[in-house]
Amino acid sequence: MFVGAFPTGDLAERIQAVRLAYDAKTAVITPPHVTLAGTYWRTGAATAVNETALIDNLHAQIDGNLPAFGLMLGGIRTFGQRVVYLGVEETPELLAVRRQLLQIAGPDKHRQFTPHLTLAMRLKPDRVRAMVASLQAMEWENGRFHAPISHLQVMQRGPQDPAWRTIARIRLK
Repeated sequence: MFVGAFPTGDLAERIQAVRLAYDAKTAVITPPHVTLAGTYWRTGAATAVNETALIDNLHAQIDGNLPAFGLMLGGIRTFGQRVVYLGVEETPELLAVRRQLLQIAGPDKHRQFTPHLTLAMRLKPDRVRAMVASLQAMEWENGRFHAPISHLQVMQRGPQDPAWRTIARIRLK
């Protein structure tokens, strides 16, 4: 389970086109997003019912209480030699939402939180180098893209699920 901020509209479509071009397998698992808290591994079946307490707490404490914010995206980066991502600026608003999520859901797997939007993962190093070189020559490297975020999505995926699915939407004010 994770809580993410999902760009919408034309920007999301353009990012998804990049993801499909370089790593179609990952691109179809979940739409372009920035994970704000997660991934949490729960016991029991991957059902929305098993996350009811957490979802209720998120609605009670966040729904309409935290302000909407914008993701500032830009810059092609890598984690190691296998993951390519679009950089995300660590704005005070983004960090405030993350802090609130961690207070409600508990610590997540991230020892060092680096906000990012994954473009491709598990690629071979030569494909990573080619992808980075190509995208760094485009607007994705030097441009800055604003994605307004008016809600968060709680996502869940079980062992047999082909893709992540939304199990709750949390409205921001």
